[in-house]
Amino acid sequence: MTSGILDKFRGPFPATITNDQAKDTGMAMVLICLLVAFFADVRFCYGLAIVLLLVNMIWPGAFRPVAGIWLGFSHLLGSVMSRVILGVIFLVLVLPVGLIRRAMGKDSMRLKMWKKDGSSVFRTRDHEFTSEDIQHPY
Repeated sequence: MTSGILDKFRGPFPATITNDQAKDTGMAMVLICLLVAFFADVRFCYGLAIVLLLVNMIWPGAFRPVAGIWLGFSHLLGSVMSRVILGVIFLVLVLPVGLIRRAMGKDSMRLKMWKKDGSSVFRTRDHEFTSEDIQHPY
């Protein structure tokens, strides 16, 4: 039997829900009810929030099924959104900088020199290191 983070999940849904995870899910449900009641002016949600809070304080295990769905949804959402955010950052920041550098003729990796002849494209550094280089590396 292997141990790891993936063993705790059945797909995106956790295999086991701890008592603390159930409590946290209960508190999240209370917060959602309060936010809906406040912003959407649904008075019924205030009473529902009080009931959910009491159930969470007395018997937090009642939120285990909801916690499984809640944590599975958050895991899926985190997996998707991290890829979306990284893709947007690449398209907005990295790609334009690379295209501008290419248009300006910059070749930091020296790709145009690569395998043109038998010489190396790596730069030779003739630097004698001293004790001060170790104390102040930057």
